[in-house]
Amino acid sequence: MFSTSFHSAILTAVMFFLTALSACAQDKSTLTAMQAAALCKEAEQLFNAGNDKYAAGDAAALDDWRKAAARYERLVNEGDYHNGALFYNLGNIYFRLDDIGRAILNYRRAQQFIPRDPNLIRNLAFVRSCCRDHIPEPERTRVLKTLFFWHYDLPLSWRENGFLAAFAAAWVFALLCLWRRQRHWLRWCTAAFAFLALALATSLVVDEWNRQNHRPGVILAESVTAYKGNSESYDPSFTEPLHAGTEFTLIESRGEWLEIALTDNRTCWIQRHEAELVNP
Repeated sequence: MFSTSFHSAILTAVMFFLTALSACAQDKSTLTAMQAAALCKEAEQLFNAGNDKYAAGDAAALDDWRKAAARYERLVNEGDYHNGALFYNLGNIYFRLDDIGRAILNYRRAQQFIPRDPNLIRNLAFVRSCCRDHIPEPERTRVLKTLFFWHYDLPLSWRENGFLAAFAAAWVFALLCLWRRQRHWLRWCTAAFAFLALALATSLVVDEWNRQNHRPGVILAESVTAYKGNSESYDPSFTEPLHAGTEFTLIESRGEWLEIALTDNRTCWIQRHEAELVNP
């Protein structure tokens, strides 16, 4: 289920491409192009070596996986490299290390680049099923996702291209209507494409609003006590702690505390070091 050979090949190709552009990003990256390429190669070799040792029952596989994760993390933090294959591989490694929180975090980051990748979709769903906290979405959210499936299921790039195509088609048919006034089917086509363009434009605006106002995150600590305020002097919000892998949306950041909303819309406060945002 958690094979990375195809994504590793993609990642290698991406790294060579990013290497060519590295001169444009020197202000953010502390790694040279050669260092980044070497880290990528080492991480892949360590991960594959860990898989071989795991298959042979060798406990040293865990050490190889940790070293592979450390190298990928350096690419992200010091090299400022962000792409779907890198985050996908990180998610696989953390799942192997039984770090459910970081596995989900990196799969969510990969989702921003390769949202329709079948392996990513399958792996993310499986890791979510391993979480200790199963918080259902409100019925209203499930209904909205069913009614507006195209907004939730289609990648952003598809909707952007679809809007441009529908917008152009609406104008073409509108001009044809001026030329062939008696052709009623032209009016229907104009209306249909105009409606499609409006629907896709609305979807894109909603996406941008969510990106600006809804910042998703994942709890990383094994066990987290959630409070009713931004201090341990407040009462706990729930009778049971939250656990690694629980996903949330950030409401407010106040010092070392985060106010978050869970998927069922319940709110609480947790300490900043216990979680991480998908887009820090």
